[in-house]
Amino acid sequence: MNTNLNITYIDFGPAYGQNSNSGIERKKLAQINELSKLGDVKRLTYSPKGKRGVFKEATRMLPFAPSMFFFKYCPEKLDGVDIVYYRKAYIDRYAIKLLREIKRRNPKCIILFEIPTYPYDKEKSGFLRYPLLLKDRWNRKKLHHYVDRIVLVAAIDPIVFNVSTITISNGIDFSRTALRIVSKEEDGKVHGIVVGNFEFWHGLDRLIKGLEKYYATKPERIFVLHIVGPTENAIKRDKGMEELVSKGYLIFHGPLPFDELEKVYDSVSLAFESFGLHRRTQGQINSSVKSREYGAKGLPIVSASKIDYIPENFPYFMKVDEDESYIDIKSVIQFHDKVYGEDYERVALRIREFANDHCSSESMMRPVLDYCYENSQ
Repeated sequence: MNTNLNITYIDFGPAYGQNSNSGIERKKLAQINELSKLGDVKRLTYSPKGKRGVFKEATRMLPFAPSMFFFKYCPEKLDGVDIVYYRKAYIDRYAIKLLREIKRRNPKCIILFEIPTYPYDKEKSGFLRYPLLLKDRWNRKKLHHYVDRIVLVAAIDPIVFNVSTITISNGIDFSRTALRIVSKEEDGKVHGIVVGNFEFWHGLDRLIKGLEKYYATKPERIFVLHIVGPTENAIKRDKGMEELVSKGYLIFHGPLPFDELEKVYDSVSLAFESFGLHRRTQGQINSSVKSREYGAKGLPIVSASKIDYIPENFPYFMKVDEDESYIDIKSVIQFHDKVYGEDYERVALRIREFANDHCSSESMMRPVLDYCYENSQ
């Protein structure tokens, strides 16, 4: 069993710091931490330079242009590597070229290629993204020449693109995610939170419209919804939303650094997951990093989709209909009150302990580490 390996973790996208509200970034850091049990891990993050304008967006659609952005790599940085963990963005000719170069310079290197969402064709089949999907379909046929295993998240297909797979579930490093400061709301108010880089399939509109409908009944109980993250791709703010904002019932925090996000978590006692995954695939099981973070914070969860680590009879989970109906906030408050019929802090601790047992970063990466232990030379 070799635990003195040279490992390179390759990913693409914006460069984040440690103080980031990105659940994806914290997942990557947790993966790197687990891979370090095999040896020395070096991270190569390829990030776009400058802002994406119309020209850059148009260039991405061209057949021989990169699907994300132009990037350069130094071949000498890849010499002597034993394991490469490559986190997929789009599969284009530049990705294939990089994988080919890694294998040429290191024939015995194990290349693991993570696909966070599979199958993914439907979510990339819109008019603007279709050229990118075509390039992906063409180039992914070549993966089997260079990739030893494809790593799938919460999918169980044994073979993908002619490559055998390893299935993992998302996980987070609980040592870096503290339990929230637990306190009972004043005057019977209920504060809920939803966090994400929102798209239409998160179903944020269902939640906000449900809040509008709730306040149209002039209720006695006050419910405050905190939205953390960019929302421009998910909703269009209208008069009804602005009225909720003016009264303090709806708070758009926007993207927050991690320390500011922690303060919002300390002010809430309920969390919301996705309400629109059926807009992509009906019956899709949710394995988001966000659901793990909610668990680590000790928050009961309301969701339209099933969450992979939560059993159906879990008392701190409320499932709503997977359709286009508005979320019934009155029922959400009733669920909240039932959950917190016992001590607030005890509830939070039970939720966190359960999540830690089922979706820690160690349990997430165990199948990957087992494969590397067995096959590294």
